[in-house]
Amino acid sequence: MHRTPSHSIVSFFRDESPEANEFRRLYSKLKNLYGAEEMKNFLITSAKMNEGKSTTAALLACTIARYRNTKTILVDCDLRRPRVHQLFGIPKEEGVADVLMGTRKLDTCFKPTPIENLRLLTSGGVISNPTELMNSPRLKDLFSEIKFYFDTVIVDSPPVIPVTDALILSSEMDGALMVIKAGETHKEVVRRAVDLMRNAGLNILGVIVNNQKSVLPYYYDHNYYGYKYYTNEAKVK
Repeated sequence: MHRTPSHSIVSFFRDESPEANEFRRLYSKLKNLYGAEEMKNFLITSAKMNEGKSTTAALLACTIARYRNTKTILVDCDLRRPRVHQLFGIPKEEGVADVLMGTRKLDTCFKPTPIENLRLLTSGGVISNPTELMNSPRLKDLFSEIKFYFDTVIVDSPPVIPVTDALILSSEMDGALMVIKAGETHKEVVRRAVDLMRNAGLNILGVIVNNQKSVLPYYYDHNYYGYKYYTNEAKVK
């Protein structure tokens, strides 16, 4: 049994919280729309920075690990602004960058969490050339090996518009969820991000709207996640 750091996201993710309920609904909708067997590798991204994609990726990973009861891993592929290690209160060293550079073996980098079926692969050490590293031929080998060890893979990637890393990862993913921040992300920015994702061949499963207000009754004091799905093609209204 692993002790939960007091500042870990797991400490705040209570089963009956509004956030936990929303992510159970989100996962249920994904299963109903796309099938649990077919969809195993999910990329979580956003149009720009500070929209909540890392928190979304972490909470979705926690939910799937708990309720799907399969081996799940959360991979931090945001090598520029990594957040997964902070959310779980663990060191970021010995992770994706180290494996891609060939200085660490993948199976030595998996980090345990208080959730039995959830492991983490953090971003790894600081590097000066993240795009070049992501374009490395080793990337395909990395994900082939990850998929060998785990049933479900959740990837936290950089935002789509500032850098190309999320698009580079497209061939390794079954689908992508894009996080947008209500009241702050302009429609034109979302449209641009959707176009880039489509052109890269990313299967856009839907958009998660973060920071919705006035959705719960007045006696709740929570900002929480809502979501919208596109079964055929993504549209921004």
